[in-house]
Amino acid sequence: MGHHEDERLTKAGYDRWAASYDDKDPSTWLDEPFLLEYLQPFPGCRILDIGCGTGRYLRRFASAPCRITGVDLSRNMLVKARQYHGASTDVCLVQASAGALPFTSSSFDRIMSGLLVDHMTSAGQLFDEIATLLTPNGHAVVAAVHPDMQRLTGRDITIQEDQSERIHIPGHVHEVHELLAAIGGAGLAVVAMEEPPVTSAMIEHRPTWKHKLGRPALLLVALTKRNRNCNVA
Repeated sequence: MGHHEDERLTKAGYDRWAASYDDKDPSTWLDEPFLLEYLQPFPGCRILDIGCGTGRYLRRFASAPCRITGVDLSRNMLVKARQYHGASTDVCLVQASAGALPFTSSSFDRIMSGLLVDHMTSAGQLFDEIATLLTPNGHAVVAAVHPDMQRLTGRDITIQEDQSERIHIPGHVHEVHELLAAIGGAGLAVVAMEEPPVTSAMIEHRPTWKHKLGRPALLLVALTKRNRNCNVA
């Protein structure tokens, strides 16, 4: 399956899934604390969320004095994000592909991306975009479904809603060493990395996850773009 067909299926899948999409499942207990610890926005900074979906990450910074932009391939997910934020909220939402973002170089001080890279054929494409769009010494936080979890549950997402046709969203397994190589190849440095597992507390809220107990759920990385001639903001 080619890149363009992957994008078409991903867009169509999330457009259909948007109405019932649950962005508050227990996996949020793992990535949101990491995001808040390492993104470190400052007043007036420009934040970009690549693959923002319903705006879960964006909502964590809605009250911060920052300029926030969310990008997603799915129009219906962006509609859901706008409903959460309200029309008056100063958040810019843009429909675009993560591999062809409509922004100029060094446009953002902080970039975040959650559960997107496993939908991309090339992980390097995402990290190259992040490196291009970050200002010198900018920070980024990326969360990915851990490849061990993908092997357990399947790399693709399949959702059966009522009697309707199944929703199918293609996925790609990127090994941890491959992701780290792509990060380094993009000129980014790893500040912190975690591979948090599924806990018993999470299973209390999602009993069907029992077979996932103790398995790495996510790969979380905090990144920086360094410039020898600039001081950290």
